[in-house]
Amino acid sequence: MRIAALILALIVAPSLALAQTLYVGQSDDGYLNLRIGPGTRHEVLQRLDVGARVQVEETMGRWARVRLPSGATGWASLTYLEKAAPVVGPPLFVAQTGDGYLNLRSGPGTDHAILRRMYPGDRLEPLGREGRWLHVRHVSGAQGWAFDAYVTD
Repeated sequence: MRIAALILALIVAPSLALAQTLYVGQSDDGYLNLRIGPGTRHEVLQRLDVGARVQVEETMGRWARVRLPSGATGWASLTYLEKAAPVVGPPLFVAQTGDGYLNLRSGPGTDHAILRRMYPGDRLEPLGREGRWLHVRHVSGAQGWAFDAYVTD
């Protein structure tokens, strides 16, 4: 029984080590291609914006099979994946809203938990984007997601 558990641990441990969150870094093109296979000869599925978050599921040489927050999977070059989300632009600020505040959420969408309220004029550091949602660092240090209609430069 102990031997079976040890063998299982040795098999599972390497795959757990790969399961890590990375972010698309800066590139000359301003995006990273997500491909159907590990290499530039494979078809492009979509372009990933700088700062996009991915979960590494497997690696093969300099390529990683990644899962996006949407659940989509594909292969991306490890050369352009980083452990920390890159700063992607000049500072931003919370704009005036009808409610008087803007929610900072745990993910890109209204179905994600509210982390804190942000108020007009609060400074934000842009970290990335997914569609209309901005990944930001609030002046307090809190990181989360804000809808771009209520953020200004």
